Amino acid sequence: MADVPARGWTASPTLLECLAVIGVATVLTWHERRTAHPIVPPAVARSVPVSASMTILLVITAGVLGALFRATFYLQDVLQLDPLDSGLRVLPLTVLMVLGSPAAVAAMRRYGARRTAIAGTVLVVVGIAGLSRLGSVSTWMAMAAAFAAIGAGFATVMVTATGTVVGDAPPGYAGVVSGLKQTAMNIGPTLGIAVAASAAGTAVFTMSSTLLILASLAALGLLPASRLPRRPARQEGDDTTASRPAQAPTRVAPVR
Repeated sequence: MADVPARGWTASPTLLECLAVIGVATVLTWHERRTAHPIVPPAVARSVPVSASMTILLVITAGVLGALFRATFYLQDVLQLDPLDSGLRVLPLTVLMVLGSPAAVAAMRRYGARRTAIAGTVLVVVGIAGLSRLGSVSTWMAMAAAFAAIGAGFATVMVTATGTVVGDAPPGYAGVVSGLKQTAMNIGPTLGIAVAASAAGTAVFTMSSTLLILASLAALGLLPASRLPRRPARQEGDDTTASRPAQAPTRVAPVR
């Protein structure tokens, strides 16, 4: 697939490679559905919060990392900025990721995982779409606002999805869920960078259209985000006995 920009998506070798990937995925799925010990246990596969969180992590990391890959080349090759100046332009993304994490925890506890994840996904999509509208005459503030929206949204999605995976994992499968989460976060950036690099290597897709494709990819996270639990996360220390009325102590007659 590394030669796709040179030979195109409709070339015979590219189509054969895509068919091979689909065939391997089909055989693997068939095998996993029939084996006694599948890689993903049925209890984990049937968990809607876990599956939704994995999908969100996959598409959001693909969109964000693909957009950063494309934007970096734009800053240095088109705007002719050196690495330091390019890093300063992207700095709002890092700052909002740091500041957005504790804010996302508070939002998830108050509003629930569903609304928090939807809000974070919208911020990512708006930020990537905002980058697609930038040009050589764009102000520093416009670029900073786009990167800040991506950073805040990415932090929100990461905190929400991770918290949901940990909190709603089936009992006894915490290790499996943790491994799947890490796998999704590795596949996502690879997918996003592959999309960005493939589009950048063709004359049909400009930076603007490439970023819009990545924004659309991140927008796919809205569907699994709507499947996350609606209820707010339970506060630490809360239990079922805390809501019960206190009972008067039983008076025991003294033994004489």
